[in-house]
Amino acid sequence: MKVTRQLKSFSGVGSGQTATLDCQIGPTYHQVLVAFSGVTLAQMTAIRVIANGQVIHRYLSGVQLNEHNKFQGRSSASGILIIDFERYNLNTRAAREVTALGTGMPFDRTNNPTPITTLSIEFDLHVGATAPALSAKAVQSGSKPTGVIKKVKQFTPASTAAGEYQIADLPRGDLINMIRFENADVTNIKVQQNNVETFVRTKAENTLLQTDGKRVPVATAFVVDPTESGDGAEGLVTAGLNDLRFTTTLSAPGLIPTMVEYIGGLNG
Repeated sequence: MKVTRQLKSFSGVGSGQTATLDCQIGPTYHQVLVAFSGVTLAQMTAIRVIANGQVIHRYLSGVQLNEHNKFQGRSSASGILIIDFERYNLNTRAAREVTALGTGMPFDRTNNPTPITTLSIEFDLHVGATAPALSAKAVQSGSKPTGVIKKVKQFTPASTAAGEYQIADLPRGDLINMIRFENADVTNIKVQQNNVETFVRTKAENTLLQTDGKRVPVATAFVVDPTESGDGAEGLVTAGLNDLRFTTTLSAPGLIPTMVEYIGGLNG
């Protein structure tokens, strides 16, 4: 049975400060709900989930996290921002919950070889946030081993000209659950795995298929999402590949902020 519990108080909440939430070890975390006031999503200038001292989720701002949540079908944040360890809006409970963050059995290295022994969440707050206040609750269930988890990473490739631009240096090994190219000028994307084309779509085609599926696309991002229909068995395999290449077509030069949601082990 899932329960919703109040978490500890944030420390360091203040203008221009890093607010930190230390999370209890033992339960399985499905979602963390962060209530906020006196600070806007844009004034949350970075959000990090840190397990065993390594960042497993990194968001560039509260705005980015909110846009990612909305794409998956959640309502826009209105005083409450959700950090989701599950894969939201998939067809089966097993597919949704497989990445729930297990922090149980930290001393059983046989059944839990990479246990989470420390877990915290950090919010960097802009100096313009004059009266920030944060509190958090978690949707939790009983203890389980860490298993596979979602890992959110950020990259910033840049094209100096309009037309095709290739991104071929993203880390490989873990499964890619989805990848967001956050530039409104991206009009087409081609994915090649070991030189085999596995995805070729225009933005219009991508928007249509995702809208007919489980997603809510927006003009400011082109998202490659293998789970767009709700099938949690889908994913972009990167393990064993010699080459993984994303060819973007841009109508204008510029940065292509790229958020990749990987699924794999804690130390991958």
